[in-house]
Amino acid sequence: MKRVIYVLAFVLLFLTNSFAGASEELLESANTLKDMLRTENKIPKSILQKSLAIVVIPSAKRVGFFVGAEFGEGVASIKKSDGTWSNPFFIKLSGGSFGWQFGFDVNSILLIFNSSKSVNSLLTKSITMGIDASISAGPLAKTFEKNSKIDLSAEVFSYRKSEGLFLGASVKGAVISQDSDKNIEYYGNGVGAKTIVNLQNKQDSYAIKEFFKAINAIR
Repeated sequence: MKRVIYVLAFVLLFLTNSFAGASEELLESANTLKDMLRTENKIPKSILQKSLAIVVIPSAKRVGFFVGAEFGEGVASIKKSDGTWSNPFFIKLSGGSFGWQFGFDVNSILLIFNSSKSVNSLLTKSITMGIDASISAGPLAKTFEKNSKIDLSAEVFSYRKSEGLFLGASVKGAVISQDSDKNIEYYGNGVGAKTIVNLQNKQDSYAIKEFFKAINAIR
């Protein structure tokens, strides 16, 4: 078992050192958000319209051999009181699991935050899904419209897209933390998530313009 853990740790070390730079991460997040919003099995419009914040993780990597782990990087944006979306700040996702599992895959993840409490937790140093905020696999349009028993009380809905299939999937137990290095790389020293979301000016870059094109489609 120790040998398995060592091998898994080596693989994860490689994965965590293969992530993109800040601008590339932001552009990948923008493209992922566009893709997930226009996918055939759509997220219900009412779910999107009521969202208070979103997290987009373009390439979450999962690896498992009895012990499993998942890592990813992406961005988060908060809906302001006037209905506009804040500048994105960079985040990391990490999580582990035990049990029968084997393999490796890469997934796109979209998290939709539905409560002020969960948004406030997101703006802190880290938030554990299922502990600091209740989380559930998000409903899809084709089931949402037909099933009145769907539980809409979760503070966060999660969606995962892998190999062309769009499925609601929970990331319960995963930890989302601020990526200080990427935030500094993109916005400068001494700038945390709370400062970033309150910035009045937006960066004039291709990546951020594409991100706002994507997120402003949530109406």
